[in-house]
Amino acid sequence: MSKVLVTLDYEELEYCAVSGARRNIRAMQKDRKPRDNTKYSAQNWWQSNITGVIGEYAVAKSLGEHWQDLEADRGGFDVLSYQVRSTEHTSPKLAARPNDDLNHIYILAQVYKSRVLIHGWATGYEIQQLGAQEHGTIRLHHDMLNDMSLLPHPTIYTAQVTEWERPDYQ
Repeated sequence: MSKVLVTLDYEELEYCAVSGARRNIRAMQKDRKPRDNTKYSAQNWWQSNITGVIGEYAVAKSLGEHWQDLEADRGGFDVLSYQVRSTEHTSPKLAARPNDDLNHIYILAQVYKSRVLIHGWATGYEIQQLGAQEHGTIRLHHDMLNDMSLLPHPTIYTAQVTEWERPDYQ
């Protein structure tokens, strides 16, 4: 399976951290509530916004796109026509939340320090059909995702964007 490993430099990480904090503040200003049933104490709300931005930034970088904090809704998309789900979990799963658009393509990004492993992608329908219910969402294990080489937009390989080779991660 073709996975993509993206390395971010310290300036990129700082930009992501600030953008994630700003995203969190905007959510508080708009009184946004979590879309799943996770208690606030278990959400890691600040951390999850920063981790989310790091994943989005890495996916954009892998597709040759420039990610920037638009401070506005992107019509449900994080990068191009994709939704990015980011995590720091060691055994990541791609989540589809209640009311997510099943027609969208979701990409799983696993963040570890300055490196992001992009495991693959699935449509909302695939997550719903193949995944399992966990904590108010449906989650699909990373080994069941579509290969990144099959994504409609090609990966642009560079010195910081490489094809992942086992066991090179963490």
